[in-house]
Amino acid sequence: MTSYDRLEIPPERVLERVRAEAFAALTPRTAAATHLSLVPRIHPKGHVLHLVDRQIRVPADSVMVFVDTMPGANFGHPCRYQFHSPSTGELIESAEAMFPPEVADPQTVLEHFHAPLTPAFARPLVYEPIDWARVHPWPWWLDDNRYALLFTSQISNRRHVEDLEFAYRILRHRLGFPASHIHVLCYDGTTGATDATAADMATWVGDGTAYQMQLNGAATKANLQSTLTSLSNQMNSDSLLFVHTNNHGSTSGLCIDNSTVLTPNEWGTMLGGMKKFGTLVVTMEQCYSGAFSQPTLTQSQASRTSFASAVPANKVSAGATHFDPWAQVWFESLNGATAYGASLPANPDADANGRTSVREAFDYSDANDHASYDDPQYADSPSGCGSSIYLTKPPSLLDIIRELGKSLKLVEKQLVKKPPLPDPAPDWASELMGSLSAVESLAARLQVEAVAEREIRLPRTPRRSKA
Repeated sequence: MTSYDRLEIPPERVLERVRAEAFAALTPRTAAATHLSLVPRIHPKGHVLHLVDRQIRVPADSVMVFVDTMPGANFGHPCRYQFHSPSTGELIESAEAMFPPEVADPQTVLEHFHAPLTPAFARPLVYEPIDWARVHPWPWWLDDNRYALLFTSQISNRRHVEDLEFAYRILRHRLGFPASHIHVLCYDGTTGATDATAADMATWVGDGTAYQMQLNGAATKANLQSTLTSLSNQMNSDSLLFVHTNNHGSTSGLCIDNSTVLTPNEWGTMLGGMKKFGTLVVTMEQCYSGAFSQPTLTQSQASRTSFASAVPANKVSAGATHFDPWAQVWFESLNGATAYGASLPANPDADANGRTSVREAFDYSDANDHASYDDPQYADSPSGCGSSIYLTKPPSLLDIIRELGKSLKLVEKQLVKKPPLPDPAPDWASELMGSLSAVESLAARLQVEAVAEREIRLPRTPRRSKA
């Protein structure tokens, strides 16, 4: 197959005719919601486009126009290829498809000449850059029995890789997952994408810093299977595994490359082959991802399983210039801030217990993902268990007391170094006294419990009977 960079470049006058012919075929209604792009090359007769679920053979030497009828949605979704004469610009033949040209060849350059729904590109405003290197989770979150698997395909767009980086930073820095327990299968084993150059992927869009996620390999079916097998051998009945897939999907499954998918049944078989373990949390962003819900729940070897997806089995999911809307909002609920450092519109922690459960994360995503194509789905087994599943573990009483002690010692150490400080303002004094009262109440409660426990352990002296 001829590579893109070896295809002949047509004269500009030919491209003008092709643009005019393609635009003239639109009606006033379709013109307002259809994107037209062309590949400024001449594809030779017989050239084959490998597009995941089908192959399209170029019928004659042609200039190719790509017609996107659902701009803003992730692929696969209905689209069309039009092959135009390289001499007259007239339409020769058209073919229905589900994926764009860069899936067949990542080197393909698309020239968008009619895109009424495409917003002008502007670098997102970073409200409050997060120094991720200095973000330290609470010590009781540092549980080394949690694992994660992040997956995006070999035909991923830049936004899919940006989602994975956001997920990695949250897992690593916000939630305290050990770096060695986060397995990332991305693109071809690099932080690359079909629609971005190496320079584009040098820094993460969230804050302009270098990518941090440590890649474990390419996004292949074999690597996915071997990673699940390896994780299964490390986990036990108390382990938690979080799996997130973020890329394209077709009606037959999760896209792997331009000719391979992972079907829901294959995914179920992978899960069914694992050993018994504690908790499984799966989130899937790709189109038609709801098809993986039932196989996940029925084949999971975990005692508790939670599944969430951007859409049901019969719908396409939304994409954007940066990040995928549903995945972005779901992860923002765990981050406590947007990907760009702004405050959230609502508190995901609905029960105010200091942690966001996977059910709360889903509810927040359902309420705050406003992308028109998305339709978030949720299921868990046993029913309702997601409300008590967290990607962090709760603090023990000893954890809390130790942290209080460390903080008080730090305060005392700082005060000794400084001259006498003025008395605190009334509102601050009230807050400090409230904290003191809480500590005193805890001390009293522990003392009562200690006395009661001691009385239980003491042998009782038998009463003497009266003569």
